Amino acid sequence: MKQDIDLESAYREQWLALLDRNGVRRPAALQVIAVPGIVAQLTKGEPSGSLDLDESPGNVLMVNLSPVQALQQVRNQRSFVSDLLHWDMTLMPMGTRSKWSWNSTCDRFDLVVSEDALGEEHRIDTVDRFLFRDRELGNICRKLCREISLRGSADRLYIETLAIDMASMLLRGYSTASARAKDLPRGGLTHNNARRVIEYVEANFGRAVTVRELAYLAGLSTHHFVRMFQKSLGLTPYQYLLARRVERAKELLQDQTANLAQVGLSTGFCSQSHFTSAFHRAVGVTPAAFQRLVAKTI
Repeated sequence: MKQDIDLESAYREQWLALLDRNGVRRPAALQVIAVPGIVAQLTKGEPSGSLDLDESPGNVLMVNLSPVQALQQVRNQRSFVSDLLHWDMTLMPMGTRSKWSWNSTCDRFDLVVSEDALGEEHRIDTVDRFLFRDRELGNICRKLCREISLRGSADRLYIETLAIDMASMLLRGYSTASARAKDLPRGGLTHNNARRVIEYVEANFGRAVTVRELAYLAGLSTHHFVRMFQKSLGLTPYQYLLARRVERAKELLQDQTANLAQVGLSTGFCSQSHFTSAFHRAVGVTPAAFQRLVAKTI
């Protein structure tokens, strides 16, 4: 997790330095979240300007969040000028040099996906698309934007799960990969793999577990692991881990002397606010209210 946070800070500083070099004023807000193989950036209020970008470090999906954005893109000796509507998208492959010009304040969502984000056997090399719309991609982008906006309350495992879904959609619908590389698994985890993953989850409540490490434990790519886990257990890895964390927190809150902040941290929630909001969504009351209700029944 520390490595991801360091990457977020470095990526954010690199982007701000790029804006400075190109004479573009800094945005009102810039939030960056990194999970293994994927960086998501939410930008609000970036003033008009023009940027020259070196070769992109990954496949880049850009989603326009402004009502209308007049945008000029130049890449691979091709120029494209258009008014991007709300939730219009543009996609370019890794290693592409590009130039972007826009004439009004910009709100947007960027996703940078490394070629091995889903594992070596599912390498992602996207096609070059200047302007398109995709309802499924848009739905996941909305969820990612909401989660990233929570800042300290954001759930990294949930963000990683959403980002993997996005990368899988890009692999299946917008990549040059072979049909075999795009195949989705039909079955679930083996009994031994399921047991190994569950035991690992149970032993690691108190820290940030990633989908990538669970997939490695099962000897699978993240692309296959998420779907095979859900096939076997009826829940995504995120949903399963969240449910177990909440159940463990309920057990600890039976103790009337238990400190709420400590309960949250010991069950893997990244902050008090994250614990409170996740517990409330799952149980219907806050941890403090649950602790009081338990006291009245004793």
